[in-house]
Amino acid sequence: MKKNESVQVLIAEDDFMVRAMVRGLLDEAGYTVAGEASNGLEAVELTKQHKPDVVLMDIDMPELDGISAAARISEQCPTPIVILTAYDTPELISRAGQAGVGAYLVKLPSSQELDRAITIAMARFKDLVELRRLNAELDTFARTVAHHLKTPLDLVSHQTAQLIDDYPLAEEPYRLVSSIAHQTNKMNHIVDELLLLAGVRKKNIELVELNMGRIVSEVQRRLSGLIQEYEAEIKLPALWPAATGYAPWIEEIWANYITNAIKYGGTPPVVRLGATKRSDGMVRFWVRDNGIGLSLEDQANLFTPFIRLNHRDVSGYGLGLSIVKRIIDRLGGRVGIESEGLAGEGSLFYFTLPATRSTK
Repeated sequence: MKKNESVQVLIAEDDFMVRAMVRGLLDEAGYTVAGEASNGLEAVELTKQHKPDVVLMDIDMPELDGISAAARISEQCPTPIVILTAYDTPELISRAGQAGVGAYLVKLPSSQELDRAITIAMARFKDLVELRRLNAELDTFARTVAHHLKTPLDLVSHQTAQLIDDYPLAEEPYRLVSSIAHQTNKMNHIVDELLLLAGVRKKNIELVELNMGRIVSEVQRRLSGLIQEYEAEIKLPALWPAATGYAPWIEEIWANYITNAIKYGGTPPVVRLGATKRSDGMVRFWVRDNGIGLSLEDQANLFTPFIRLNHRDVSGYGLGLSIVKRIIDRLGGRVGIESEGLAGEGSLFYFTLPATRSTK
């Protein structure tokens, strides 16, 4: 038996000539071709049908692009995947990694490079399977603990509200009960964030084109009380560029960014939202406030869990922005902040998402 002959490889490539060359490279390296797909949807179906040991996946394919196909394979029939690409940008590599890709190759590789990439992808896949098992146990534990915490917290919240509403309390008891109610609400918020974090780590999702106008409108409705309390002005763009993502998570990102912009913006807060389609196939969405801005030191810590900013009366515990980062990592984008630390200039928080591919 030839070296690697027992390893079955599925080729997913829409260009017939490239597919033939890849087949020749696999034969030279001693691998067995399990099948060939000419588009992303076919690649998913053949992977489920033939159960190959490895999939070699082109990125630009009809019906379904290679990264989206890789994500479906990772969810429906986990298999080691090597991406074949004509270019390699950090953002592309990050998106591929989030989709479950174990290695990538720039076209056309040598048989030795192909052999090495397949070996790496298969080794990483074994590690990934074990990591997913451990993460599943951790997620189950987190959700169980969070749900057990919610019951007594909800009871305390209900009883403190009943004390405040139904009983005449002297000034000092009223202050103590109000403090208990406030701290209970903060704990409930933390538990909700932990549940969201567990969902981000575990939930299988399918990326679709987002109706960003509708999502932002829903966030404004949710935050209407906060907007009225702070007399905030929200300024929106006339049009939103088309992007793909998972709407419930994107709603949480906007809610987090807009809430922070209102609470830590100017007086009164002026919150501007916008988006720009970039040349690298991503859309950059952003929120700008009119607050005092942030120093470089504070900017470096913002997306770290449980970090407080020393010079601010921050009501949160740092989970919110760290969850934003985890969500966008899952969706193949990036998060960041731009600020000069100047009063009135404020800060700009952004996140990127893949632009919706044109069907024209």
